[in-house]
Amino acid sequence: MNPRAAILASLMVLSPALAFAQPAAPDAQARSAFDRGIADVEAGRFANAVVAFEESYRLRPVAVVLFNLAGAYSRLGRHQQAIATYERYLAEGGARLPTDRLHSVRERIAELRRGLPVVVLHIHPTPFTLTVDGRPQTLSSDEIALDPGNHLLVVSAPAHAAQQRDVQLAPGGRITWDAALTAETVTGTPEAGTPMARITVTPHPAASPAPVASHAITSRWWFWTGIGAVVAGGTVLALGLTGAFDHTQAPVGGTAYDVSAIRF
Repeated sequence: MNPRAAILASLMVLSPALAFAQPAAPDAQARSAFDRGIADVEAGRFANAVVAFEESYRLRPVAVVLFNLAGAYSRLGRHQQAIATYERYLAEGGARLPTDRLHSVRERIAELRRGLPVVVLHIHPTPFTLTVDGRPQTLSSDEIALDPGNHLLVVSAPAHAAQQRDVQLAPGGRITWDAALTAETVTGTPEAGTPMARITVTPHPAASPAPVASHAITSRWWFWTGIGAVVAGGTVLALGLTGAFDHTQAPVGGTAYDVSAIRF
């Protein structure tokens, strides 16, 4: 018997009423999207998995979907989104989450944070504005944490020419960008109707994060039957070694989900 069939059989024995419950149409659609996400993860199609999990959560906001979505984000290198989604999972799961799951997710968040590279900005004049891959950034200091990988940074200031820098950031790395913006010289006042020159920056081809609807769901853990699967993108101490499914996880938060944890 394959792993999924074994888990389903055990659920039917332990809880026949739940095993044969018929969900409403939106619930069925959400479950279908969730299952597509699991299949995509198992096939290594993490971008497709993100789309499926986001759809599932939009249709029915259940915390276990956030858990899997965060793992898919991290496998794509979208570590900041993974951190934010894991934190939402902890907040929405609340006291219903098992203690070992709380510890493992917190360790995963700390691991992802340690891996975020930092760019130190020494830019003159101030104030200046910064875009990363075409998206404006809000700066609270002269440092900004980004995902590992390639990024296009553009700084600008009023009456100064913009400067840009293409950076390749290693996990946990730290680089400094020193830049003195050149003041633009105004030689005369253009005649009325004369178009002004504009600086055009082509956004870097980075994936734009897709928003995930925010809903409180701590009272909705019971709605699905079947099998939950856990996805994460790195080493989570509580999940153990790499390679196979672990069918020893207890159902999550009193739901009918019996978690098959994908080991890393």
